Amino acid sequence: MPTLRPGPADRELQRLIEIFLKAETDIINEIGRLRSRGLIDYGAVGALERVQAILRKLENDCWTYVPRMLEEKFYYVNHPDARKPMEEPETPEKHLRGYQNARALTSEQTDIVQRLTMNLMGEIDAATATVTATLQNALIGRIESDIFRRVGLEQAAAMQATGRGVYKALPQFVEVLRREGITAFVDRAGRHWSLHTYGSMVLRTTSRQAEVLSVLTENPDHDLYKISSHGTTCKLCAPLEGRVYSKSGTDPDFPPLAAAFGKVDKAGPDTLSNTYLNIHPSCLHSIVAWTPMGRSPEELRKIKDFSSFEKNPVTQDPRTKKQIEAYRKKEEARARFLRDYRQWERYRLTIPDDTPKTFATFQRHKQADDDKYKRWEELYREANNP
Repeated sequence: MPTLRPGPADRELQRLIEIFLKAETDIINEIGRLRSRGLIDYGAVGALERVQAILRKLENDCWTYVPRMLEEKFYYVNHPDARKPMEEPETPEKHLRGYQNARALTSEQTDIVQRLTMNLMGEIDAATATVTATLQNALIGRIESDIFRRVGLEQAAAMQATGRGVYKALPQFVEVLRREGITAFVDRAGRHWSLHTYGSMVLRTTSRQAEVLSVLTENPDHDLYKISSHGTTCKLCAPLEGRVYSKSGTDPDFPPLAAAFGKVDKAGPDTLSNTYLNIHPSCLHSIVAWTPMGRSPEELRKIKDFSSFEKNPVTQDPRTKKQIEAYRKKEEARARFLRDYRQWERYRLTIPDDTPKTFATFQRHKQADDDKYKRWEELYREANNP
């Protein structure tokens, strides 16, 4: 069965993720240079200035690629034929011409693209402020609180060491950065997200939001939509999938879509602008237009009862033991994948000249446990134990 080739929107997303990885690699390499330059104050200040330049470039690159990615997400969902494999190989130029010749986005869609862009860039801006504040506290200690965002200082303060931080133990600090990445976000559970990992998550989540919104805004007059059902899903999505929802929140027979997506302002209206536009970050569920046309009264009654939050409460997990076990196995496989991916990230940060540029190549050699992979392991251990 032929597979779909990635469109420009997917390439823009991958390009953005690569930008985050490169920024994190460049920052760690810059901090690592201090080990060979001597532990002196002006060296730390100079390194921090170069870190800030790297982060400014990251933000500028994101301003270039984020709007393009989001606009093309709208286009490709509304024009799926453009993504079908053709007899002749597709090229970026072909896709670009198709996008440029497509109908213009509506005013509502343009407003949504702009809102998603501003929200995503706000997340990126906050993450880079946290990176700066984290490294600043570690290298040169606290400075005036009005220079960086309060959120960055508050998150960095929780990690701040006594006195002049970990700058006096710079070699160990560099190894921690290479092993765990540079903290860009701390979630409610206290978990530290590295710049690349957090950036990848928010980029993919916003990309998915754009796809969902492209469906919801394609026909302004259509109100009923159905959330897809998956063979294996998490306990958050399971009670919500497969139901029919009302986009406007005014249909008497179906629950508001805002109830599935979650409302930003709990007391606010049941409108799309007051939702998170997805069930949870990185959610894979899709949404499709639904119509009662052509359905029997009995079929409609069953669909309404199933969709109703009163008759079919969302507080109950509808999954069978077999489905829960299948999801557990899928999550275990995903956890292994993420461990391998983060190992590849660490190797790329520590021994970039020896580690393959693509994760697929790294994973193939790791699964084979061949001589190349064993050599990478040896080089990584040597780099961490000079």
